[in-house]
Amino acid sequence: MGELDEKPFQNACKRKYGNIDYQTKAAELVSSWQDELKNPSWHPFLVVQVNGEHKEVLDDDDAKLKLLRFEYGDDVCNAVKTALMEINIYNPSERDLVPEFWNFRKGRKATIKEVLYLLGHMEMTTKRRRG
Repeated sequence: MGELDEKPFQNACKRKYGNIDYQTKAAELVSSWQDELKNPSWHPFLVVQVNGEHKEVLDDDDAKLKLLRFEYGDDVCNAVKTALMEINIYNPSERDLVPEFWNFRKGRKATIKEVLYLLGHMEMTTKRRRG
């Protein structure tokens, strides 16, 4: 969790720089923003009160996010926002990436039951190959 989706960056760089070397530019952009996400001094969140509870929400008026949206568009900005929210939920103090089991077919976090099924299935396949 907290890793940037590279597809929006590639699409934006393709639009901005054309087909020549857009992948290198996108990789550099992803790398620089992944480093920015790990920077604990950048905290673009506001604390708001919702139904009597305090919640942290992203500040859309943050200068870095505004500049990113202006230069590369909404898709790239939303990818950064999604990664920021994931980091803030899973590991806000250290801002490290957190591995997470994911159900790609359903587009959500995998349940423990699904993970155990997969691990059991992998174990059976490994035993068949050895033996």
